[in-house]
Amino acid sequence: MSALNDSQIVYLTEILGTLVGIGVTWLIYWDSDRAELPGEARIPDPQIREDPVVDSSGRTL
Repeated sequence: MSALNDSQIVYLTEILGTLVGIGVTWLIYWDSDRAELPGEARIPDPQIREDPVVDSSGRTL
């Protein structure tokens, strides 16, 4: 037998679900202001050759 009745279990589930949703939203948007957005990437100069070493730092897909 549980120490909680049915309505208390439902209430706790709602509260925990809300907190998990807030936590996931916070994790998604944390440091998102440093993300490179479309239109903000610099266009490389065609006169300058590309570096032979690939820069793998930063965010990737």
